[in-house]
Parts: sequence; C-alpha cells; structure tokens
Amino acid sequence: MSKTTPANVKLTLYGKPIELKFSAPTEKVTPVAMLPALHRINNTFVETAVAAFVADQETISCQAGCGACCRQVVPLAEFEAYQIAGVVEQLPEPRRSAVKQRFADACEKLDAIQWLSRLEQMLAEGTNHEAVQQHALSYFQQGVPCPFLEAESCSIHPVRPLACREYLVTSPAEHCQNPTPEHVRHIELKFQVSKIVRKLWRTSHIKDLDSVPMIYALQWVKKHPNQFPKKRGEAWLREFFDYMANP
Repeated sequence: MSKTTPANVKLTLYGKPIELKFSAPTEKVTPVAMLPALHRINNTFVETAVAAFVADQETISCQAGCGACCRQVVPLAEFEAYQIAGVVEQLPEPRRSAVKQRFADACEKLDAIQWLSRLEQMLAEGTNHEAVQQHALSYFQQGVPCPFLEAESCSIHPVRPLACREYLVTSPAEHCQNPTPEHVRHIELKFQVSKIVRKLWRTSHIKDLDSVPMIYALQWVKKHPNQFPKKRGEAWLREFFDYMANP
C-alpha cells in the first residue's frame, strides 16, 4: 500500500460550492493508484449533478437488482484496464476462474461479429458520431452481460469503473431494456471524470480508440504492459484539476 496524505479541494460545480476531501499517494505512482481518489471525486460530482438536475418528483431508477445497463459497452480509461485485471486476479478461486471464463466467452461472442475490429475501423476512417453510437448499441443487442454481474447486481460495486458511476437514469427501469434516447432519460453530466482522464492520461498504446472496452480488459493488459510514468499523487491531481478548468 502506498503512503497517502489528506487532500482538500474547493471548487464551484453547477453553481454550487463544494469541498472535496480525499487521500493522495505521497510516493510516485502510475494513474492506477489514483483511482481511489478519482472514485471519490467522481461520486461527489455525480451527487452534485443529481441534486442540481433531478426534479423533486423524479427519482434515480438505478438500483441493485436492475442490471440492464450492465449489458452495454463500458469504456475504460487505459489505466483502468490494469485495475480491472488486478481486481480479477485478487478474486479467490474458484470465482477468479469463473469470471475469467465469462470475459473469454463474451470476447468470443463479440469477435464472431467482428465488433471490436469494426469499431476500430470506423474510428480510423472518421465515421460520424451517430454511426459509432449505433455500433455501440449493437454491443447491447448481443446481450453480453458484464462478467462482474451476479444476480443482476454489480459484484465489484465499490471499485466499479468511472463510466459506470456516471450512468444514471430517471426514466422507468424497464425502459433500459431498449436504451435509446426516445426511451431513456439520463442525468447529463457536464463534468465527467471518466472522459477527462481518458483524454488526459494515455500512452502510445491508445491510437484511434480513446478507451479500452472493459470486456477486452484482460486481453488488453496481456498485450500492453503498463507504460505510464510515475508521479506523486499531488502532481497527477494538479494535472486533473488544471485540465478540468482549461480543457
């Protein structure tokens, strides 16, 4: 475990002053070690957005036992792929082998329709955003559940990816079976930690894709060793908040 120091940051978000309290590593680390701080920042950003934009008569539909959204493609920041692989390796047997098999089975199903290679080709050719979004929807149509989905609930909820934390809806849960703009009302987040770090922290491994689809995370880390530089936690956080202020 890296040594940490308390960190406080004050800022205004959606017109509301907030104070962030978290811990940052004092040693030089890769961005993977920054995820506990980023998770806390992300949670606060989301809670602030919900308070600002969800009307009194509305409620967040997302809850344990409703895993419809857990069949969508989950974009990971490059360094999150290493975290997800680490989470899997830390699972006790026989659960570890079972989760690895779920990853492998899902990738095999997606490879059968050349889902990832088609996505890479579309991005390399500069295909418009709407077409790329439609291709992402084709992932959902394959009915591939997240390997961590158990009893329709997230089995790694405390360490789930940044993008998963930002996906909240106020429309009826049953509409998530058909996640189109006509059916699903999302909480729109101006400040998305997942998108900030995907743009800010990446290596030469990432080319046309700006993220790693989570379902391919285990394959990704085998092919791409962690090449991120090491910096003190304070330096990583300064980069993050500087970029947030001046994207």
